[in-house]
Amino acid sequence: MADMFYVGAYWGPRAESANECAQRLTLCLSRLGAAHPALATWFRKGKSKSAASGNPVATSVDALETMLTGGRNRVDTDGRVISELGFRVSLWNKNPVAVSFSTTCGASPATSSVKNYFAMELPEPVGAAAELYDSGIAKSVFCSVVEAWDPQWATFASYSMRAAQERNPGGPIAGWMTYVSGARKSVAAEFPGLSVEDFSGGTLLVAGPNPLHVSDSHLSSVVEFLSRV
Repeated sequence: MADMFYVGAYWGPRAESANECAQRLTLCLSRLGAAHPALATWFRKGKSKSAASGNPVATSVDALETMLTGGRNRVDTDGRVISELGFRVSLWNKNPVAVSFSTTCGASPATSSVKNYFAMELPEPVGAAAELYDSGIAKSVFCSVVEAWDPQWATFASYSMRAAQERNPGGPIAGWMTYVSGARKSVAAEFPGLSVEDFSGGTLLVAGPNPLHVSDSHLSSVVEFLSRV
């Protein structure tokens, strides 16, 4: 079985309205669709693939605002909206190149146990799905997510990459591509194997030319870089 990857973007408390979150999600989905056709159409999830809606969801700001509003957390006893927990939505592409995503946005809880995030599960890099791992397409996908959500950090990583790193709750996970908001390139010269560039108000690191062939040394360099910023 080939290694599976995910794209994850994470940020702390940021109170935003359903409309503001919908604007971000609309931008994200528009750019993902431009990056690859398999990411252009999305469907509601069901308890099974056959139970999921047969009609694609509209990705206009108004339509996504309605969907996000319907995904609010509520108190079990009286149905009252828990506004500080923000909005949630999960969709999948109902495509042979199977991709799904979920997000919690607009949350500003007092506890750190609830975080804002956008996470997209990618299929195994085999057959037609291997196109998503073309370096140009993969970078477009990753940058689309970062620019739309303005996270504190983001990663394009395999699950084995994540498992190989020491647990750092809430901290960045090193991947083939890693983004850190507000970081700078001051220590980049110490890591000649990495591509390090300013991007979207932060720093973008790329560990080699191919996401499917990241060396242990390159991944270790990203981990070390992140420990210094």
